[in-house]
Amino acid sequence: MNSAEIISLLQESPLFRKVKSSALASMLMKTWRVKLVPEQILLTPGKINDAVYIVLSGRLRAQINVDDTRPIALFGLAECVGEMSMFEDNQVSAFVIAVTECDLLAIRHADVWSILNESLQASHNMLNILANRMISSNRMLADSMESLHGYEAMDYINTTTGIYNRRWLAENMGRLIHRHTMTQQPCAFILLKVENFAQYDSMFGSLGCDQAQRTIAQTMLRSLRPNDMAAHLSEDQFAIFLPHTRPENVHVVTGRVTEEIAQTTIVTPTGDALPPVTLSVAAIQVQPNDTLESLLVRARDSLQTQQPQRA
Repeated sequence: MNSAEIISLLQESPLFRKVKSSALASMLMKTWRVKLVPEQILLTPGKINDAVYIVLSGRLRAQINVDDTRPIALFGLAECVGEMSMFEDNQVSAFVIAVTECDLLAIRHADVWSILNESLQASHNMLNILANRMISSNRMLADSMESLHGYEAMDYINTTTGIYNRRWLAENMGRLIHRHTMTQQPCAFILLKVENFAQYDSMFGSLGCDQAQRTIAQTMLRSLRPNDMAAHLSEDQFAIFLPHTRPENVHVVTGRVTEEIAQTTIVTPTGDALPPVTLSVAAIQVQPNDTLESLLVRARDSLQTQQPQRA
């Protein structure tokens, strides 16, 4: 990724959205890159952090304890982490861990403060981030949860599976499509439907269903590329957005995902192995004027002609 591409990406990030490219170019000269491998810890609570990190590729998760099974926030392409420690004496308040291989752009807090002082737009963006964090924290406190850090966690993360929910996908699909189709980059959309979910519920109850959903979601994340996006749409439906994916390569991704799910045993917290789920999978190419709803209509129409697969 060259400097022009990075600046374009920065202008889509929550912190630097619509900031002048000249200001970002000057700041870019003082940054450095950080590479992470899956499960590598970037930030640790109580430690000092003096940088904001912009995700150039890959995904990260935030969690309160290092052994938590459900993240409180996920961070993908163009999103930023580490900005909250700017207001907490550089102290980190939550673990941030790589889900996949990651390429991050690191910006010192002092340089971020400099651009905040110079740019009204950047200051406005930071206020939005702080407001979202406060709203999220208040909601979680009202639900008798621990005070969690990271913004918009409850709004955009499915609490059962730990991946993005339908609201996140609906609010970000337009941006994702615009970003990739405006540069004539092919994209694809995959819909996975659990055909035997009702029977699963009747046989194994909510705990069994939760474990099946969790297993499917985490298996999807492991088998996708760093910048692919996965979301849990409803009890029995999951979605995947594939940037930079030509039609002839989509079947490779769908085959890898379904094969990984088929080979992963669904195990309850008590250690009982459950039978595999039955999946229907539809993959379609994304058009520039698509929305989440139009993609779902076409994908569901395609599902009508598909034979369910035992996973």
